Amino acid sequence: MGMVVVEDDCFVPERFVTLTYSGRDPWGVGVKIAEQVKPFFHVSSSGTNNMRLNWDDAGDPVSFYSIWWAKVKYSRFTTAWFRFKVQGEKKKADNTGTFTFELQANLETKFEGWSPILRTAWLMYSYLFYNRIRRKMIERCRNTALNFKNELKKHFELDTTSTPAYGG
Repeated sequence: MGMVVVEDDCFVPERFVTLTYSGRDPWGVGVKIAEQVKPFFHVSSSGTNNMRLNWDDAGDPVSFYSIWWAKVKYSRFTTAWFRFKVQGEKKKADNTGTFTFELQANLETKFEGWSPILRTAWLMYSYLFYNRIRRKMIERCRNTALNFKNELKKHFELDTTSTPAYGG
């Protein structure tokens, strides 16, 4: 069996979208992400995970680092992957500090088949279907990720940016 894997970055030409915060309760971003990922992306527990959570509370300020991901199926062949990274610190005395939130979004398309006919089948599929739908999926992925970023901005009372709604 052969396999074709096509990966598209939803934020081309940028690789990441970042958000920086300074103020009260910087670890609140971790709580907000944990609460919002499943309902926002409409995924079950198997569609999301907190891959890493590090705390260093030996000194002051306390530093933290965490990585989450969520995967959303867009079609039989295509899955959107959203990765969230948060790194920050907070003071023990008054719970103020900073964090940097980094968001990455990618589309992954996997197409499997018997090797001798895989290339021909992929070329036909790509020409007739995938290239037209691909643009819509990339825009949907981008809009979903930016809307999630705006949810966090709203929660931390930062200026929100408008994102055009997905029209498909």
